[in-house]
Amino acid sequence: MVRIDLLQTERRCKMKKLFVFVGDGSSGKTTLIAELAERHPNKFRKVVTRTSRSMRTGEVDGEDYHFLPRAYFVGNPELVLVKETDRGDYYGTKKADLFLSTHHLLLTSRPTGVLKLFALGFRNIVVVRIEICEALKIARMRQRGDSEEVISERLKSDISTSMEADFADALIIELNASQSLDEKVGSILKAC
Repeated sequence: MVRIDLLQTERRCKMKKLFVFVGDGSSGKTTLIAELAERHPNKFRKVVTRTSRSMRTGEVDGEDYHFLPRAYFVGNPELVLVKETDRGDYYGTKKADLFLSTHHLLLTSRPTGVLKLFALGFRNIVVVRIEICEALKIARMRQRGDSEEVISERLKSDISTSMEADFADALIIELNASQSLDEKVGSILKAC
């Protein structure tokens, strides 16, 4: 595993990167991605993934996700990183969306998704791991209006999908959910 190193980062800065954000639910992945895209629209672009789940309050189709029927996801060769949740909802990323060369791309994934990207031949990946303690995770899920049942399911899901993965020679940026947004944005900017 390689930790972020400014000298090594400078050598890689000439090519556009795929920043893959990995962390438990409510760790701040989506918030950090939105902040990077808003503050630096000429540098970063969010990969808008697809889902079959219902829209949450405040979400916008085509901006937060592309909301599509379940049938769209089954056996679709245009998609990578397809997963089905315990609730029967699908998430997936369109392959073509990962090849934009004008901006650094921002994407959330599970560790297994990062490994799939490596298997597909991506070598410009920067893994951004965001750690969060359980108390803060629960507080954030309650704040966004998740039911106690959804919170319980998410906590179980986070435990079952967390793993220490070998991310080959990818740069890894370690962040903590309790850091300020400015600190987190600054860490990402150093990598590009």
